[in-house]
Amino acid sequence: MKRAGIGSMLCLGAAGLMAGCASSQTPDTPTPPSHNGGMFRERNEAYSLLSKLMDDDEDVSKIFILKSASEPVKGIIKEIAAACDTAKKQLDSFPQTNNRIEFDVPDLPKLEQKSRDLESRIDAKELLTSSDGEFEVRLIFSQAQAMGYASNLCAALVSVEDDEGHKKFLTDLSKQCGDFRNRLLGMLAVKS
Repeated sequence: MKRAGIGSMLCLGAAGLMAGCASSQTPDTPTPPSHNGGMFRERNEAYSLLSKLMDDDEDVSKIFILKSASEPVKGIIKEIAAACDTAKKQLDSFPQTNNRIEFDVPDLPKLEQKSRDLESRIDAKELLTSSDGEFEVRLIFSQAQAMGYASNLCAALVSVEDDEGHKKFLTDLSKQCGDFRNRLLGMLAVKS
């Protein structure tokens, strides 16, 4: 399964390329267990992944500080960043109405997290060092993967969420991310 977004890794990757090194933010200590067990923990693990993805992808348009793209590509990437920013703000309000919701419970196996971090660094480096046409294809592809993952993660969360307002938010976000994915894939078809 593809890791979440690459927005924060792009920022870190740009700094790492300029400095000539990259650092990993993977902790060597395991995540402490949540005070919520069972189904609550599973839901919180998924919410943690979704929150991280929205946090990362709200920054993805910052790549245009260093790279250029066609207006249609810039447009959809900026739409994605704005949608992720809005979704992240809404997600951040969930613990206020349900104190069992936590976002710091990713609990991926350590090697899975290392794999995702490595893939994000490689993606960021390839994006930053690619030529204009190749850059657009890589950006579209990586964002199509991220939006597909977000759509499916939201759909999975709907099945374990009991709050109707949260379910509606997740259903709407799943559809929105799925629509972004389809639009991005349509752009890839035009480029090939």
